[in-house]
Amino acid sequence: MELTLVLTHACNLGCPYCYMGKKFGRRMPKELGERALEQAFAKLPPGEEIQVGYFGGEPLLAWDLLQHFHRYAENLARAKGAKLVGTVTTNATLLTEERMDWLVEHGVVVAISLDGIKASHDATRPFVNGKSSFEAARKGLKIALERAPLTEVLCVVDPDNAEHMSANARFLLDEGARVVALSMNYSGAWNEERLAVYERELERVGAEFVRRFRAGQDVYISILDAKIVGRLKGGLKECDRCSFGLGELAVAPSGNLYPCERLVGEDADPTWVIGHLERGYDLPKLAGMLSKKHRRDPLCESCAIRDRCASHCGCSRFFSSGDLADPGAPLCLTEQINARVADRVAQTLFWEANPTFMRKFYFERNLPAALAEAREAPAGELLALAGA
Repeated sequence: MELTLVLTHACNLGCPYCYMGKKFGRRMPKELGERALEQAFAKLPPGEEIQVGYFGGEPLLAWDLLQHFHRYAENLARAKGAKLVGTVTTNATLLTEERMDWLVEHGVVVAISLDGIKASHDATRPFVNGKSSFEAARKGLKIALERAPLTEVLCVVDPDNAEHMSANARFLLDEGARVVALSMNYSGAWNEERLAVYERELERVGAEFVRRFRAGQDVYISILDAKIVGRLKGGLKECDRCSFGLGELAVAPSGNLYPCERLVGEDADPTWVIGHLERGYDLPKLAGMLSKKHRRDPLCESCAIRDRCASHCGCSRFFSSGDLADPGAPLCLTEQINARVADRVAQTLFWEANPTFMRKFYFERNLPAALAEAREAPAGELLALAGA
């Protein structure tokens, strides 16, 4: 189960692509957040895992609330015998050594938003006064990586910064990040020209991925890793798919309930509200959303990557097309590009029997056999020899 508490609508950055809309000072009342946690734990079977995420705005602007709610969740988890995993997504400009130490001590997994090189980052993630946030975010990233080397770095890919995508990925890896999520802004003004830039840049990201593995570096680049794993597994499994409104719930500072934190926005549009903490779920409305989300476009049926495509994500569908039932061109076309590049990258490393690649994707118990088969397999037969 995943519960996200939107701690505040306030933010110290002015990102033009932000799906949370205008920023303002509303914070989540303590009693409301406590009630949300109590209700979530009440529904949780003993011994099960719950993920509690802290979101914004910029959640570190409500540091006191984050600490309070996480301590409250820890007490509930102990009483329930449940496993608690905390998460926070931050722009890192307010991340100090003391705060990161506290987050690590309390088992809160940190994800940092940083859009790569300075030119790219400053174009999309300035402070609200227009000044550069690059050095502040970079300092926060360093603090996080020193204490949690597998900290995920979120780098948004937008039509206006797509030309920097490979440089951004390389920069973040050089900074010491081992987990890089290239996060698509599907609602951007993607056109044929921008998509061609995207494909060119992703090919370069793929080349960097290959270079790192040849150097013995096990790195994770979301767009590539997800497609490789999806191919090895014979398609995404249910546990890999979006749990929109069912195993996933976001609570706004007003108490409104949303199927995903990405749809909260300014909390002014009732379109995506599926209930309220005090009134419960609007089940007919949620059922209608899920019916649309699970509708597969007829064109998808004949698509070779349909079983490992990210179009299962309701929010991605909506931001790409404006409709839960339609994956839209940006999502559809970039997913096809992602699969092509990921397959070529994986073929290269598999055909070379790259030990780091084989160990990562085929696991230790299968490594000797997989390596032997890889060395004898004809080029192009990659991944038919899945060892997982």
